[in-house]
Amino acid sequence: MNGQKKKEQILNAMQELMNETSADSISVSDIARKAGIGKGSIYYYFPSKNDIIEAVIERSYFRILDEGRELAQAEGIDVFKKLEIIYRACLNSSLELKRQEASSSFLLQQQNAFIHQKFYQILITKMEPILADIMRQGIQEGKIWCRYPEETARIILMVLTVTLDNTVAPVEDEQLARILKAFSAMQTDAMDMPEHALDFLKWESDRTLPMDEAAAPGERTEGKSDI
Repeated sequence: MNGQKKKEQILNAMQELMNETSADSISVSDIARKAGIGKGSIYYYFPSKNDIIEAVIERSYFRILDEGRELAQAEGIDVFKKLEIIYRACLNSSLELKRQEASSSFLLQQQNAFIHQKFYQILITKMEPILADIMRQGIQEGKIWCRYPEETARIILMVLTVTLDNTVAPVEDEQLARILKAFSAMQTDAMDMPEHALDFLKWESDRTLPMDEAAAPGERTEGKSDI
């Protein structure tokens, strides 16, 4: 059995166990027994149980995010289109998480809080350096004003993920849509973006957002902030 197949075997075993009991109660020995391999083989592919859990979550929910990440890192794409790709990927992966939770086909209900936390931790970790690079590109091209690109990228992702998670202070879809609209306006005003550059950033609970829909940038606004 090659390495990739064995990794998939381990992940399949972990996913099955997580459907049966809480992640906290699962041991590496349990995973090895379920996968039908030695405990030492587990550690060869994954340093810890936490790494296995994160790999299961990434495999289940991050296909959309990975596609967006690849597009956003490609050469020759406008900076605002890259922002659109990243934000749409975050929106769509969040929708995928909610759909799978609603179907209860992957995790027990009591796992939801744990999975939510891990999901958004991974999302921020994956996307922060890419979003910061996009902002630096915009700064170099004179299209974005941003004094602290790394920190601003983190703030944006933290606000976006908490909003999309919608469990800390849950609101109805209509209010969520207004929050995202306000969040878009804050970014365009603070970073001197074209007025309509982030018009795509909206909540549509019944479908994913196509990656190839073009943004509709408007005229540049005057004034800069200290972000």
